[in-house]
Amino acid sequence: MTTKNQNSGYRSTKQSDDLLNKYISERVDQKQVEKKEPEGDNKIGRFIRVAVIVLLGFFLLRAASNISIFPNSPVFNSALISSGPSEDLLNRMGSLMTEMGYTNLSHDELRELRSEGVTATYISNIRALGFTDLTLDEAVSLSNAGARPTFIAMMIELGYTDLAIADFIQMRRAGVTAHYTSNVHDLGYTDVTPEQLIRMRQIGLSTSLIERLQQERGQDIGLDEIIRYRISNQ
Repeated sequence: MTTKNQNSGYRSTKQSDDLLNKYISERVDQKQVEKKEPEGDNKIGRFIRVAVIVLLGFFLLRAASNISIFPNSPVFNSALISSGPSEDLLNRMGSLMTEMGYTNLSHDELRELRSEGVTATYISNIRALGFTDLTLDEAVSLSNAGARPTFIAMMIELGYTDLAIADFIQMRRAGVTAHYTSNVHDLGYTDVTPEQLIRMRQIGLSTSLIERLQQERGQDIGLDEIIRYRISNQ
């Protein structure tokens, strides 16, 4: 009697365990399905959003291509003109240019000169240094090279009195300054030529290196020897 009841209780417990395991297994499977479904929905949703964004971008680009960034309208053009030099300023500049011999310059030509850094004052200062036959092309080249009237005046003061406008343009393009030239003179090389100055700047020859070589090899070391040393030790 006892054994029968024990077996019956064992089977009842086993069945309960089986039912519990089955229930748990079904719930786990159900949760896994529930988790997978939203993920699939999210992927589809993201794909749809990306597709919509791409299509909107395409239509916006097509629409933008039919719009002029710089509309050719009187209002827009007048705004551009008003942002530049005034008519009064251009008239006064034109009068000064005419007095210096640069005649028949239109307002557009005067605006272009000013955009290059060339003004009537700039030309007047260059001419005052002795270059009375200065052309507008030379003035533009000087300005683009960064050759200010003060640079030319100081180089003339240092003894470079016979140089042409092209020489000053080449020196400034190479990075030659009046300060650098003056320092080279102070080291004893007062006869340094424009060509040497250009070469020295091109190879990055500093005045401190010149001083060191003078200390090592004597004060009478020539610039050509210093230049060769710099080139061979770059």
